[in-house]
Amino acid sequence: MDQLRALDTADIVVVGGGIVGLCTAFELNKRGYDVIIAEQRMFAFGASGRNSGAMWLQTRRSGTELQLARSGLERYAEYERELGPTFEFRRHGGLFFYETEEQKTVLKEYVEDRAAAGLDISLLGAREALKHSPVLPESAIGAVHCADDAQIDAQAFARGLGAACLRRGVRVYENTAVLGTLRRGDSVIGVRTVRGDIHAGGVVWASGAWSVNLRSEGIDLPIETSRVGQLVTQPIAYTPGPILRGPRGVAWCGALTDLTGYDPRLFAAPQPPGADGDFGYDDTLVQNTEGALVVGNSIDGTGSLNPHISMSATHALINTTLDRGTRRGELGVTGLWAGLVGRTRDNLPIVDRVEGIYVNTGHSYGVASGPACGEILAQLIVDEPSPLRAALAVDRPGLQAGHAAAPSW
Repeated sequence: MDQLRALDTADIVVVGGGIVGLCTAFELNKRGYDVIIAEQRMFAFGASGRNSGAMWLQTRRSGTELQLARSGLERYAEYERELGPTFEFRRHGGLFFYETEEQKTVLKEYVEDRAAAGLDISLLGAREALKHSPVLPESAIGAVHCADDAQIDAQAFARGLGAACLRRGVRVYENTAVLGTLRRGDSVIGVRTVRGDIHAGGVVWASGAWSVNLRSEGIDLPIETSRVGQLVTQPIAYTPGPILRGPRGVAWCGALTDLTGYDPRLFAAPQPPGADGDFGYDDTLVQNTEGALVVGNSIDGTGSLNPHISMSATHALINTTLDRGTRRGELGVTGLWAGLVGRTRDNLPIVDRVEGIYVNTGHSYGVASGPACGEILAQLIVDEPSPLRAALAVDRPGLQAGHAAAPSW
């Protein structure tokens, strides 16, 4: 070993300090491993911290998608017991509101399908829906209510779990970009960073969209990057209530778009001036505990690692909000977020060992799937049984060429 270039040594080095990387590191540490986290900026700097913290169970497809979200919800309850009430774990359900009778007809089928999947779900009129949420848009004429949906403060969770990792002896190198892996023959023996080499018996790659950088080493993971944008307003009066989503763009609502009665024309995404054909929208409206409204999600920048929100996306976020009523027009805009995500064609993450590296990536709904997949990867490394492992393998049928892709926008 070249001591002049060595930064540190551990059993496992985890690349990425977002929710997925932190959960993986924590689970490995609990199993007795000496763990290092290498993060190019700081905890949850990327998509893990640039989101509303919404955990949608109702929109997840039956099967592995829904199982991961349910498992994630259970893990957050366990983390709350371990970390204390530090990350605003709220279980007030979710409202999927509709604005036309035609949308209501499709959502009736959706409710039947979701109830068959075991979710606590029902169709409400406008008056009932408004009782659940005072921030329901004026344009809503009713909503689907699912009691199983939940919310966290994603940044607070990352900070809390990061602090817990440090207390347990996990060493963290922030502002430390990883340049590539260290190899000896066919074996991966660590990573090379801007601050020196970290030697380890195993490498976990949990860097989200940035996992595409592994292509420079000949590891071409089947993920596609995109930029997800949100708008944040100044605070208004906060009332604990459900997270909201609407019908103007349902890009990542597989449980809806898979229905036989689904008509994409009824749930069309906004197409602002200047947007190209890849522009999409996932229509959400969530209030955080400070009272700020988080509006989103615009989806664009396919195939790019440009993290800056576009003018077209900003236009869509603002105009969609204003089109639903005038009472929010005077609210100040305090932030415009954009986070990069890596998505697979079947909308499931990849948790596997590939070319000597453990990968935990492809999380398009990482707030929900991250905790579950952190545990699954730890189970893979220590050879514990995991019923979902095969469904998340890189060679699964859903990622093979010719397999039907997940619905797009």
